[in-house]
Amino acid sequence: MEEILFSGAGPIQQLPGQRDLFQQGADPAESADPSAPQDEARARAVPRSLGVEILEAAFAQLSSTPEGRELYGDPHRGATLEQTWRTFGLFSGMHPVCLLAAGRPEVPTSVIDRVIAFPPTALVDLLARALITRDAKGTAVQVYDGRSGHCINLEAADDDSVLFHDPWPGRSLLCREHNAAGVDAVEHGNGWIISRADLAKVVFSAFLWPSEWGDLSGEPTLVPYADLRGGDFFDFFHVWETADGRTTEADRTKVRLKTGGFQEHVDLTLDLDSRERVTRAELWLRREWMANLNPFAKDIAKSFVGGFVTQRGSERAAPIVELLWNLGRLDETTAEHVLRDDAPECAIVRAFLGLEERAFAVLATETLNAENTDREGAAWFKLTLTFW
Repeated sequence: MEEILFSGAGPIQQLPGQRDLFQQGADPAESADPSAPQDEARARAVPRSLGVEILEAAFAQLSSTPEGRELYGDPHRGATLEQTWRTFGLFSGMHPVCLLAAGRPEVPTSVIDRVIAFPPTALVDLLARALITRDAKGTAVQVYDGRSGHCINLEAADDDSVLFHDPWPGRSLLCREHNAAGVDAVEHGNGWIISRADLAKVVFSAFLWPSEWGDLSGEPTLVPYADLRGGDFFDFFHVWETADGRTTEADRTKVRLKTGGFQEHVDLTLDLDSRERVTRAELWLRREWMANLNPFAKDIAKSFVGGFVTQRGSERAAPIVELLWNLGRLDETTAEHVLRDDAPECAIVRAFLGLEERAFAVLATETLNAENTDREGAAWFKLTLTFW
């Protein structure tokens, strides 16, 4: 197997002049058009947000030790496909599905949860379809020209071409003068356009959210709001949508809900996509109401987790549901396990008990966050399910 390193992995945006960025080949900054101004690359850089700078600082800290570089790659050299996938999952909170271009040099992929191979042209067509029909903006793609690897983000597509963002701050590394495959990206606003045929020449792999892959493969993972409204959770807790609780912005709708009882102590909000499918669900419980292991608080918390997760996520959610429901009835050994163990289900329960400020668990196609927070001068506990 070969070791191909991809520059621009994760949140890092490398500057020209940093040597050994790729596995092989000259520094692209040195192969740029000699007639261009020396500082053109820096001058043309797209301004970065504070969020990107924070991620860069976090990644620099992660990769500051030999152990960190082994897991996530070296920002001065690049990252393997496995390291790139691991970094993507770390910063997004969800491991993506990896789509691999068949016929490329074989690289290690054993740590990646799901790897699915496609002929390069079919892979580009599939990614374009995701951009056109599923609004899958920001799709992470790794490209390889036979000499060096790089990471880009696809933003839009039409029948013939693809718009992408290149983290390289000068001219894209897919411009003709910067790659060995002869592909020729051209500037378009703050991004770059490449033909589908050219992208198929260099595409190596791509990362998709589980929900995006589910839609494309005919196995959707996002649950329609209508299905939840007809489910056991809504029926048992008499959940209803408040009269003024629906707001819509940019094809995204936020819905505020209330339960039949204990309305001053329980809040529920849902985020829906343009197809009325749930992408995020939040359950708020007033901390004072949860005192003394209130059985109603336990019941709605475990029912929220068990009732809102997808079928694929239910297996990993089961230990959380069981521990929440059995709080107060745990034997001494299990209680000690919950208090001391690093397992995600134990951390979620400790947060529910107020022993930890927050906790996090990765399920299958969703993540679960537990957080103790203040709202309007009162202490609340919040469970958040985010569907990817």
